[in-house]
Amino acid sequence: MAKALILGTIGVGIAFFVKYVYNTSSDNDIFFRLAVTVLAGLYAGLLFLIFVLPMISDGISRLIFSDPKGGADDDDPMREARSLMAQGQYVEALEALRQVVMKEPDNRFAWAELAKVELAHLNDAEGAEATLREALESREWPEEDAAFFMFRISEVNLENLGDKEKAIHVLRQVCELFPETKFSANATHQLRELDAL
Repeated sequence: MAKALILGTIGVGIAFFVKYVYNTSSDNDIFFRLAVTVLAGLYAGLLFLIFVLPMISDGISRLIFSDPKGGADDDDPMREARSLMAQGQYVEALEALRQVVMKEPDNRFAWAELAKVELAHLNDAEGAEATLREALESREWPEEDAAFFMFRISEVNLENLGDKEKAIHVLRQVCELFPETKFSANATHQLRELDAL
C-alpha cells in the first residue's frame, strides 16, 4: 500500500510538471518538451512493469497451468511445500512434504520431492536414502514406482554416499525384480558402466 501511495504521488508530481512545462514553454522549446515527455513515458513504463505486467503474466500462467477440469489450486497437496521451497525455507518445506506423505502415502511425487529436498538442499544423503527406503517399504507399489524408488536409492548410494557395492546390489535387484520396467534398462546400462555385468 505504501509503495502504491509513493508511486502515485510521484506520478501526480510528474503529471503536474509535464502540464506546467507544456503551458509555460514556448513552441521553440521542443527539446525541453521532449525531455519531459520522455520522463513521463519512462515513469509510465515503470508503472507498467511494476503493476500491469505481473498481473498479465499471472493470468497467462493460470490459463496455461490451471486444471482443465476447473479444480482449484487449493486442491494441490504440495502447494505449501512448493511455496516454502521457492522461499528457500527447506526445513519447513520438508515438514510440509512429510505431512503430504502422511496423508497420501501413495503420492510417489511427494516422496521423491522429500528425498530431493534432503539431498539437494539440506545435504543429507543418508536421510534421502532412508526416505526413499521408507517410501519403498511403506506400501505395495506398482512395478514402475517400486523400480523408480530402487533406482533412486542406487543413485544416492553411488553419487552421494560413495557406496558402489550397495549401488550395484540395488541395481541388480531392479533388473531381477522388475525386468519389464524402463528402470530395468537404465539399471542394466548403469551396471555396464560400473563394469558389474
